[in-house]
Order: sequence, then C-alpha cells, then structure tokens
Amino acid sequence: MEIRPLTQAEQKYTYRQSMQISGQTGSIGILQGGYGTDNEFHYDFHEKSNRLKTDDFEAELQEVLCSDEIGVLKNLDTMREFTLRHSPNGFAGTEYGFRVETEKYAYLVRCNPEKESDSVEIHCYVKEWLDQHIRKAEKGIRFINSRYDELFRIADGEKIKIRYSDGGEQERVCRYIDECHTEVGNNLYHICQFAEIMERNGSEYTPVEPEPVQVEEKEQAQEDKTEGTLELKTQFGTTENVTLTVNTYVDNNSLYVGMTTAGDGFPEPYGDVTVNLLSSVPPYCAFVDTNNMPELEDFLVKNGIAEFTGLMQKSGYCSYPLYQFNAEKMRGLCPDGMAAYEQENGLDKKPEKKEKSR
Repeated sequence: MEIRPLTQAEQKYTYRQSMQISGQTGSIGILQGGYGTDNEFHYDFHEKSNRLKTDDFEAELQEVLCSDEIGVLKNLDTMREFTLRHSPNGFAGTEYGFRVETEKYAYLVRCNPEKESDSVEIHCYVKEWLDQHIRKAEKGIRFINSRYDELFRIADGEKIKIRYSDGGEQERVCRYIDECHTEVGNNLYHICQFAEIMERNGSEYTPVEPEPVQVEEKEQAQEDKTEGTLELKTQFGTTENVTLTVNTYVDNNSLYVGMTTAGDGFPEPYGDVTVNLLSSVPPYCAFVDTNNMPELEDFLVKNGIAEFTGLMQKSGYCSYPLYQFNAEKMRGLCPDGMAAYEQENGLDKKPEKKEKSR
C-alpha cells in the first residue's frame, strides 16, 4: 500500500463524475464520512458499480480504512495532524488530497481539516482503468468544425465560451471522454456533432484561458498559517488551533509565554505555558506549567519550540520542568513580544567588535 499527494490531473476525480466518465475510469463507489461527537470516523458508501464492487474490493477497503498508514481516517485529531504536514495540493480553500494505491485499486481521498461532519470523501477506482483514462485525457480535448478541421484543443476540465447568434454568451466546462467524444457542460457530444449544432445555430465557440494559479501566494499563505498557528492535542482528546504570545513577568523581567485560541473568530486567552517560580532564570528559559496542561511538553518538543534543560523546580505538591525556548522559532511565532522581551533583558544588543592588536 502506497500513499502520496494527488497530482493535478487526479484532483478532478475526487468529485462526482458523470455516468460516462465513471464507467470509463472504473469507478466503484464513493465513501463519504466525517467525525462524530466521539471523534471517530463514520461513513456511508455510495455504490457506482455493483459489478465492480466485489468481495475482494470490500475486504481491501476495510483494510485501507483500518490501516495505520492512513492516519487521516483514524479520527479528527490525526486527520488534522496528517494534513498539517502537507500542502493543499492545488485545491481551493483548506482541502487536501491524497492517493492511496494498492495492487488493483486506487483510492482518491479529499478531506477538509476545518470541518468535522462530511469532511472526507474517498473515490474508489479500478487502478488500471483510472490511470489509462488519465493518460489519454492528457492529450486534451479536440474542437473541430464540421469539415473535421481542428480549431483548437483545451485541457481536460477547462472551459469554452459559446457566443450565440442572439448575442448571449455562456461558459461551459468540458471533460474528456475519448478522442472523438467530449462532455460540454452536462451534455455528451461527438465532436463533429457539436460542431454541426453550433454552425447550424450560428454560434461560435472559443477556449477560455484558464485562470493563473497563484502558486507563490498559496505557498506563502500556507507557510504563514503553519508558522503562526499551531495545533495543540489536549489532555481531553480534542485539538485546538493556538498561537503563542510572549511577554515578561513584572517582578523579574523573565520570559512569559501564553497561549491564545480563536473563539468565534476572535483571539481568546487559552492558558499560561510558563510559570514564574524563581527570581532569576537563564535567558530564554522558563518553567513550563505541566500541572494545568500536561500536554505542553510534547507540544513544545514536537514543534521545535523548546528543549528540556534537565532541571526541575518544586512548588507545593508539583514539580515544574525548566525549558529553554528556541529564540529564532519564537521570533517567528511572536516577533513583537520577543523583541520586547529581548530589549528588556538586553539580549538585542549586538556584540561589539574589538580591534585587533597590532
């Protein structure tokens, strides 16, 4: 079993297809699911082909759903953690796509970590049929006139603009069927049949230039989100999207780190990462409040935010670990707070260059 991000061509097959395309690609069915109040994955299977839905396929599908390799299907927390490590693969918004491949079948997964219910769709195909259809579709869709002269080609899934004799215009998405057939909107045509209908009605058709994909902007947006917003797996089995804040304690200017979360779209305090126990601690160090949030140590280490120094400090019935925070990482997560902390403690001063003695 292999898993990898979807190619751009494969992304089109993570949505419902027409009967014609479903038949040519070996579509077996669509699994739609999401996460209930128990945080577990629940789903329904919508059959597309009874003939292809064999006992072997059903047995393999259960293996795929239960596999440790496909973490996206375990529960909502693991799905969010899984997608956080991957780019959105060209999908709009917050959707992610993966292909799970076995010897005979291909499972195209589209999921949205921002949703709980109806957040996952798995489109199940006979691998050989799907791959063969995609290879042929890469040739593009031919548009001709009634004399079979080729006018232009467009890529599978792109649009044409139809200008009618009365001055009206419409854009239609076109899908590849085979060398001589295409879907224009919801209708299936032989390419010559389409040309004859257009000419008879006095209509013209031209390709629509695809909108440029703002790759750099999307990558930057993803980078900003990953850098500024982190996922905290709480002791209660939930996942919170959190940001870190930096300040200083009033009595000794030591490092304070807090945590906020977006409640109803507005930042709200979530908890204190650090506690103020001693009058003095080394620069960039602070005791971590594992009493109220025992999950903090795992969160800090996994995200490269801080490292345990090996020192503990007891206060009351609790012992708190001393962590050294990664200054560069923290500057990226909270630049203003870190600048104020470093300035307050004289850590922003550059070392003076000494003149070499002659």
